[in-house]
Amino acid sequence: MPAYRDFLDERTGPPRLRYRDGLPDLTVVPETDKASYVLRYGHEARCVGGRLPRYGVVVDESSGSSGRPTSWVRGPAERSATKGMLQLSFRAAMGERSLFVINAFALGAWATGLNVTLSLSDICIMKSTGPDIDKIIHTLTEFGPGYDYVVMGYPPFLKTLSDDRRIDWGAYRVGAIFGGESMSESMRSYVLRSFTEVLGSYGASDLEINMAAESPFTVRLRREIQRNAQLRERLIETRHGILPMILQYNPLAYYLETNPAGELVVTLTRATGIAPKIRYNIHDLGQAVPFEQVAAVLRECGVADLLDETDPVGLPLLFLYGRSDLSIDYYGANVTPDSIREVLYSLDELAPHLASFRLICGEGDDHNQTMEVAIELNPACDPAALDPAAIATRLCTRLADMNGDFFNAYHHTATPDQRPRVSLHARGTGPFAGGDRIKHQYVASGPQYDGLKGRS
Repeated sequence: MPAYRDFLDERTGPPRLRYRDGLPDLTVVPETDKASYVLRYGHEARCVGGRLPRYGVVVDESSGSSGRPTSWVRGPAERSATKGMLQLSFRAAMGERSLFVINAFALGAWATGLNVTLSLSDICIMKSTGPDIDKIIHTLTEFGPGYDYVVMGYPPFLKTLSDDRRIDWGAYRVGAIFGGESMSESMRSYVLRSFTEVLGSYGASDLEINMAAESPFTVRLRREIQRNAQLRERLIETRHGILPMILQYNPLAYYLETNPAGELVVTLTRATGIAPKIRYNIHDLGQAVPFEQVAAVLRECGVADLLDETDPVGLPLLFLYGRSDLSIDYYGANVTPDSIREVLYSLDELAPHLASFRLICGEGDDHNQTMEVAIELNPACDPAALDPAAIATRLCTRLADMNGDFFNAYHHTATPDQRPRVSLHARGTGPFAGGDRIKHQYVASGPQYDGLKGRS
C-alpha cells in the first residue's frame, strides 16, 4: 500500500513491534483516520499493491451526514467474508426459521442497504423497499400475517413505522433489526409495543457493516446496568453520562483498542480487504471487555442470573458510547444526542409524537452559551398541544440525574435565563426544513443549521 508506506514515513517510519503477554503491542503503530489517511490519499494508493482490481469490486458510499459522501471499495473475498459474518449474526439473532426480510435501509450506493441485500438474499425472502413507510405497509398487507417478518432500518424510521396504525401489529409477527445509530432502552420498550423483538448491529462504512451485534444477553445486561448503580460503576465509563450500547464481536476478525481519549481504534485482521485498515480511528467512544471479565463482575454483584447457557460462548463485549465528535459542551458538561434520545423517548406525553430532534449549541448576543433541543413532531401533532417549558424541565432533570457534570452546570453554573430550552416544530419546519436526509442529523452549532458535525 503506497499510501500507508508514505503515511508511516511521514511519522516514525516502520515501527518496531513490542510484545506484551505474548501479543503484539500495537500502540507503537500510529493511528489512521478519515482525515489523516483516507482523504489524503487516492483509492489506488490505499489498495494492496497500489492498484484497484479491474473486476469483482463493488463500490459503496457512506451516508454523507458530515457533508459529502465518501466511496469505499470492496473486493470479492472481503464481500464474501462480510456476507458470512452477516448471515451468522442474523441467524444468531433471529434463529433458523424461515423469514421475510424487509430491507428499509437507504438503497442505491449506500453501504448498509446495499450490503444487507447482497448478503442475506439467499437465506430468506428479501424485499428491499428502502425507508418507504407506504411500501412496507403495502408489503405487509399484500403478503399478510402468515410470515415471520424482520424489518431492518434506522431507529427513527422503525419508530415511525411502529406508530403506523394501518397495520394491526398484534396480528403480525414482525421483528426489527436496527443499525446506523444507537437506540435507547426507552425507545426499544416503545417500539416493542409493535415489534416482537428489537436488536441492533454496529458497523461503519469506513470499515465493515455488522462488526458487532446485540444479543438477548447484551440487552438484559444493558437494562440491568441502567437500573443497577453498582453494576454501572463496575462495568461502564460513567463519565460519559450515557448508557452505552452493548454488543458482542468476533475477536478473530477485529482487533479493538481504546486510545487515551477513550476512542475505539479498529484493526481488520482478515487478509481479505483490498484497502486494509490498520489502527483506524472512527472517532466512536468505546471499550472492548473480555466476556470472562464481565461474567465475573456479574457474579460478584449477585446478578449471575443474567448469564444463560444459550449466550454466545466467550465472545467479548463492546461498550459503545457514541460519537466522540457528536457532543456539545454546556458549561463544562458534555451532552450527547444519545443521552437526549434516552430521555425524550421516556416521556410518555412526547414519545408518540416525536419524529426527530436536533441538539443546537451556540452563543447568544450577550456571549452566553446557549443550548436548545429542537423537536420535530409527527404531522398529526399540533405543536401547540405540548408545553415546551414543561418538557425542558423534565429533560434537564433527567439529564442531571444521568450526568454529574450536567447537574453542576444546570444547578450551579448556568443562570436561570441560560438554562437549556426546548422548541417544538411541525414536520419539515424550522431547523428541520430543507428536505429529507438519509440519516437524521442530531447536532448543529451556532444559529445556522447547515454546519452539521457527524460521521459519514
